Amino acid sequence: MRAPENSDNAAVSVEDGLTIGTMPASSLPLATVVSARDRAFVAKHIFAEQVRLLFQFSLVGYLAELMVTLLLGAILWNDIGERPELFVWFIAAGLVIVGRYVLYKLFIRANPSPDALSTWETRFVIGSLLMAALWGVIGATLLPKAGETQLPLMMLVALLATGAVAYLAPHRSLFTLTALVSLLPMGVMTLGFGNRTSSILGAAIAVLTGLLVVVHSKVHKALLDSLTARFDHVLIAMRLEEEKGRVAQANRALEQEAVDRRKAERAELLALQRLKLHLERTPLGVIEWDMEFRVATWNPGAEVIFGYSADEALGESGYTLVSGEDSQRLASMWMELMQTRQATRISMTNKTKRGEEISAEWYNTPLVDADNKVIGVASLVQDVTERLNTERTIHYMAHHDALTGLPNRRLMQDRLNQAILSARRQQRHVGLLFVDLDHFKLVNDTLGHQTGDYVLRDVSKRLAKLMREGDTVSREGGDEFVIVLPDLEKPEFAQVVANKILAELARPIEVLGHQITVTASIGISHYPNDANDVQHLLKHADSAMYQAKEAGRNTARFFTSDLNFLLSKRLEVESRLRRGIERNEFFLRYQPQVDVLSGKIVGLEALLRWNDPQQGEIYPKDFISIAEELGLIIPLGEWVFRTACLQIKAWEQDGYHDLKVSLNLSARQFLSRKLLPSMTAALLETGVSASSIDIEITEAVAMRNLEQSIEILTELRRMGATISIDDFGIGYSSLGQLKRLPAQTLKIDQSFISQLPDDINSSSITEAIIAMGKRLKLRVIAEGVEQVSQLEFLRANGCDAFQGFLYAKPLTASEVSALLKSQQIAS
Repeated sequence: MRAPENSDNAAVSVEDGLTIGTMPASSLPLATVVSARDRAFVAKHIFAEQVRLLFQFSLVGYLAELMVTLLLGAILWNDIGERPELFVWFIAAGLVIVGRYVLYKLFIRANPSPDALSTWETRFVIGSLLMAALWGVIGATLLPKAGETQLPLMMLVALLATGAVAYLAPHRSLFTLTALVSLLPMGVMTLGFGNRTSSILGAAIAVLTGLLVVVHSKVHKALLDSLTARFDHVLIAMRLEEEKGRVAQANRALEQEAVDRRKAERAELLALQRLKLHLERTPLGVIEWDMEFRVATWNPGAEVIFGYSADEALGESGYTLVSGEDSQRLASMWMELMQTRQATRISMTNKTKRGEEISAEWYNTPLVDADNKVIGVASLVQDVTERLNTERTIHYMAHHDALTGLPNRRLMQDRLNQAILSARRQQRHVGLLFVDLDHFKLVNDTLGHQTGDYVLRDVSKRLAKLMREGDTVSREGGDEFVIVLPDLEKPEFAQVVANKILAELARPIEVLGHQITVTASIGISHYPNDANDVQHLLKHADSAMYQAKEAGRNTARFFTSDLNFLLSKRLEVESRLRRGIERNEFFLRYQPQVDVLSGKIVGLEALLRWNDPQQGEIYPKDFISIAEELGLIIPLGEWVFRTACLQIKAWEQDGYHDLKVSLNLSARQFLSRKLLPSMTAALLETGVSASSIDIEITEAVAMRNLEQSIEILTELRRMGATISIDDFGIGYSSLGQLKRLPAQTLKIDQSFISQLPDDINSSSITEAIIAMGKRLKLRVIAEGVEQVSQLEFLRANGCDAFQGFLYAKPLTASEVSALLKSQQIAS
């Protein structure tokens, strides 16, 4: 079954690594039409089938050999005992037969793969040759050469060899080898060493051997042809199935291609429909131009943007959509498209059918044919007029104040920086004015924010009217304005502008029947003397503005280094003040109010003090104004009121029930909306009656907005508190206005009392105030009494009570308790 690898019948090694038996190429009907891979496939399967048939047919041979062996044993039974070599032969033959049968069973159980069949074939050949050698030995040397048993024994061996022609047919050369090994030695030995009969028999066996070899060759060829035809049919069936699969796959591919083509056609149709829908419904103008720059396509979006219908626009030149300088831009755009063949984007002003000008953005793309030749231009047009207007509005709002329309801080700083750069190049000056309206919060609190907004707009117009064309008036926020004066020849010119501003603001503003006079505090800094950058100029102008306020307001001040030091001190006080409130560093002192006639204490005025860790006890005049400006006066005033109520409650528990404590209200606290609710809450919390409280308000604060003052004071009276007008005599109230106030007490300012009784004017004013109070049935208290002569003057003129160092300095709560106790014991 095997031949050398370089022969025509060589084994073929295929891609899967299997080695097959040999097969003549001429025996394959498909040899001329099939590939080497197909021939290898057939040869591999023929070899595998030959090996399987060899093992399957061998079972018959095993049985025949076993039977012949048993017959020989029966015939030669007598000789076995006498001839040991014969006994050994039977033992060896039995073992080989059993071994070959075991090999057969192992093959059937293993059902080996084609890769292992060569090994199993080799095992089978070895076993067959061993058995053939045993038959050759017994036939040539062990069988008797004459006698009546010779013929039957030789016939049994010949018959056994004849049967091997069938079951060794799957193998090409194995029978020939076994016949040569088993029969031929017996024939030769019989022919050459026996009698005439034996010689004839030996010759017959030799002839039989040759005939059997020829017969086996024919049988093997027939079997091989049958297997070849069988596997040719299998191969053809496989190839037919493969071809059928390929045809089916090709059919499926054709079907899929047809489906894809139909889908592509539907997609193309849908795309065309969508394109048409987009062209009709898009808000963009879609325009196509021919090579003469005439309209070839005009969609509804273009109709909306330009106002021309499609019938009116088709065939018209693109220059009808522009005018003026943009005609040249349009011509340049068209030339660029023709030369570069690149898409372009351009913004231009277009003209509509109604003659209106709009801002539009054009997106242009050249149209080319299959030969890459430009045949026209496609344009997308977007009306961006509204967007640009919105952007301009947003830009304006980002750089201008919404209320006044003036530049805001950002734009002002940019212009100030430009002015500094220009002045640096030209060796000029830049003036910066920081304008803050005085007491403007009172306008909002008394007349409302709507009136305040009107005043701010009026002030803005006045300031803008005074400025030069290149000057900048900006609103910093609230009631603050910043004015940039570029290109000044001398710094002193800024003072001239400030004086004009103060004079202009002196004119009253009429609002809803009211005449409001607004004053301003102006701080001035200038480049390059004060600073070289924007932030420091603003900081120094702000510092100068605070100095103007400290100087009495309604004035202007230049920045100086001393001013910077004062501002630093002020900022230090502000910081310590905030920290003092957080750490509860404040306390109250009480100054007794004494009846002039009896000399008994009839009331106490609560006075706020600050126990600063660095400076000790600080008086109100050193921090109240700062607290007022910072807005800290309101929480501080609430603390004073609550603390005084707690102390009144403590004195009541000690048995002092007739004491009335006076509390001062600042202007900001008096006009605060939180005043009445906070007082009511403190009274409820402490359980103190409002009748124990006397509210002191200065004459100047009461007269700022008389109607509102009357409303607030009336509400305080309704709660049960009494009202005192403090610092009376230095304000500007009339008797008619004073009469309208729901007050019970007048307090004469100490500036008059300090001049008594020597100064005639002070004596006359004091007498008049006391007399007026008596006429109006008001209680009169004198402040700042320090001398006995002053007290005698007050007693002589009928003053009700006094307070001052003559009786006692402001005392702590424990000192007041001790004083009240001693007065109670004395009485």
